[in-house]
Amino acid sequence: MAAAILTVLLHGSSGLAGESSRMEPVLGPAPPAPRRVTGLPGSGPRPLDLPPGFSVNGTSREEVRQFYNAVYTASEGVSIDTSADTSNCVAGTNSALFQDAVLWRINWFRAMGGIPADVTFSASESAEDQSAALMMSANNQLLHMDVTPSWSCFDSTATNAAGDSNLALGVDGADAITSYMWDYGAYNAQVGHRRWLLYPQTQVMATGDIPAQGSYAAANATWIYDANFGGPRPATTAPYVAWPPPGFVPYPVVFPRWSFALSNANLSAATVTVQSNGTPVSVTVQPYQAGSEYGEDTLVWCPSALDPTNYSTIFPFNGADTVYSITISNVSTIAGLQSFSYNVTVFDPAQRGAGFVPTLISGSNVSFLNENNLYSCTSSANPNTTGYQWVAAQSTNGDLLDKALNGLANFTVSPPPEYSIITNPPVGSGACFHLTHTNPVPQLLQFTETLLPAANTSLSFKSLLGYATTNEVARVQISTNNNFWVDIYSQKGGGDAGETAFVAHTLPLTNCAGQITYVRFNYDYAGGSYYSQTAPNIGWSLENIVVTNASQLVNFATNTTPSTKFTFVPAHTGNWVLEARGLIFGQFGLDWSPASQLTVVTPPDFTIQSFGANFGLSNNQFGFNIVGPPKVSFELEACSNLASPVWVPLQTLTLSNGSFYFSEPFQPNAPARFYRIGSP
Repeated sequence: MAAAILTVLLHGSSGLAGESSRMEPVLGPAPPAPRRVTGLPGSGPRPLDLPPGFSVNGTSREEVRQFYNAVYTASEGVSIDTSADTSNCVAGTNSALFQDAVLWRINWFRAMGGIPADVTFSASESAEDQSAALMMSANNQLLHMDVTPSWSCFDSTATNAAGDSNLALGVDGADAITSYMWDYGAYNAQVGHRRWLLYPQTQVMATGDIPAQGSYAAANATWIYDANFGGPRPATTAPYVAWPPPGFVPYPVVFPRWSFALSNANLSAATVTVQSNGTPVSVTVQPYQAGSEYGEDTLVWCPSALDPTNYSTIFPFNGADTVYSITISNVSTIAGLQSFSYNVTVFDPAQRGAGFVPTLISGSNVSFLNENNLYSCTSSANPNTTGYQWVAAQSTNGDLLDKALNGLANFTVSPPPEYSIITNPPVGSGACFHLTHTNPVPQLLQFTETLLPAANTSLSFKSLLGYATTNEVARVQISTNNNFWVDIYSQKGGGDAGETAFVAHTLPLTNCAGQITYVRFNYDYAGGSYYSQTAPNIGWSLENIVVTNASQLVNFATNTTPSTKFTFVPAHTGNWVLEARGLIFGQFGLDWSPASQLTVVTPPDFTIQSFGANFGLSNNQFGFNIVGPPKVSFELEACSNLASPVWVPLQTLTLSNGSFYFSEPFQPNAPARFYRIGSP
């Protein structure tokens, strides 16, 4: 199908003493358009019972922000749990959740691009892609076709899959999909990988992924052809497909190469102009290739003289919402010469905008032990909301002192290390936590405690960043939204021996006050050269980790509900917190509400005391007194048949002085009426 394209050797030497070097993630050229569709997976219209795909309103900053934070970040850091073994040529399998994460990432980009975002994976083609990825990893090379039996782990089905797939080395999983959308490298001026992922007609894809193992690089193969190639073009948000697309776009997915694709068009004479907040931006138009070699005809350009061949090049962003106005002129179409104009607003998805509406919980701040305590949250404004999720947890003391003398009692480590995380410090005595990069992936040390910080909560620790390249970064991160991590401290390696003594740091957690908070130390890897050795003076060492003035949360219970109402049945007395959030597309959580703090108590005793003659009949009013503990809320309910009661809430009240008089008009011929008191 595709001609032999490229062979890439990943290993090299940087010349730094003691340093391991692996080149950045590598992409070869994308495979050209298929010469046949017979035998490709998928064909015809979508099955009627297929679940709806992702969708997003690109003109809504808040909807795009939530879509990124809920769906895009959910596909990050998912464990591959692979049975692959590159050294023994075992392709193996990966976890279903890992494959789901890859699919989420593909459909996220497609939804943002305004094209159908309900692509599914073919199991048979995924198995072939798994073998293709293994073959690329085993040989540390990329080749779409003409792979010979002399290759390690040669497999004939793998060679066929390689010809039908985007291929990457040095990256796997959902991150490989983002690499294809970036489409860096000297061979990718036409952004062919991106164009295949954003080809509107495609309904079926597949994926194969091999993680980095020892000297073998990670690899990905993403099947990008199906039998709908060249078929009827489905409806799209705009007549064209652009990246970045019109509307609001999170800055992490804005890349140096911008593109504009239009079916059945000739853009060889087209021109592009870009303005940033009204100021002209210089652009470099990439060489144009006529025809539809990579899906739809596409014009590609780079703003601001950025280097698109370098993986490390990032699109500049100063933190403020920035509007780019794009005009594509002199486009030859069947309707004649046309021009197209649209705006792209680059923004920080960590920053809520004017359209943000917080989720808030309503209900009593006192709940009763082992009883149904009713609470509700405000409705989500997101049109893709399918339900709600709420979490309850008990609050207890969260102060912590860890000198690395008790193993990993207070932490979890991922991925599982190939060395001892706890070791002797590079200077001084005792023990320390030691993070290094035996493989080119972030090394994470995360608190097992889930914190509920107060206004005066702080995290302190002593840190020593030894030998580290400028690609290795020591970060302390917090998350109040599970999938979205924010730096509260970062230190980049200097490419030398680094620090020679521990440095004390104290970080306030004031901004997390009243929110369920996760904390981790992340020895991050940004691509390029790195130190893989495990000596104590290489990498990041931590000691004397202290958390003060914090509560921790235990006995978590998480539930989902189709409505904004939920019932909390606590099993323990004491201090508790509740949080709630909306869910979009059935499973992806939006921002959590502020933590609602409450006290769980043993249910109090209430009594109903009648008044006067005829059980409280006075002035044609029936009434009685309710007596109970002061300042405790209750719900008064009534029914007319105790044999099969249907209790109707009458009032939810708080006993201000320990009693309340209830009355309602007396009706002599009315049915019998019964009353009861319960928790609200």
